[in-house]
Amino acid sequence: MTDEQLIHFSKLISYALRHNPKQFGLELADDGSVAVEKLISGFNEKSKYKCTVKDVEAVMSMPGKKRFAIENGRIRAYYGHSIEKEIKKESAEPPTVLYHATTHKALPLILKDGLKPMNRQHVHLASTKETALINGRRREPILLSCG
Repeated sequence: MTDEQLIHFSKLISYALRHNPKQFGLELADDGSVAVEKLISGFNEKSKYKCTVKDVEAVMSMPGKKRFAIENGRIRAYYGHSIEKEIKKESAEPPTVLYHATTHKALPLILKDGLKPMNRQHVHLASTKETALINGRRREPILLSCG
């Protein structure tokens, strides 16, 4: 795949794992994961993309923020789920300070009502300024911190 195709494929994986697994015949486990082979067969059967394990591995090695984890032959999205099924995550001790990048447009509402997940399951927080800015890079982000 070309770099452009890999980016599009990465977005397709995000869409399948975070928003519409059923479109590709996928049933997510409680942790939001699915077997890599099932993901590939779902794409090959139900989309115009024909892909292989090597294509998934290429997406995993792309530079930038990491959107997916693969463990024991299963892939899951780290965050951003909008599906109705509650994705179970392991609890962890939060760092002293957390960061959130937002837009100029959203800032007044956040200052008034606080951070809310909106149509997602969780609010996206980062443990470093750099990660928060990468996550919010599409729209001239404003960096908020709490802690």
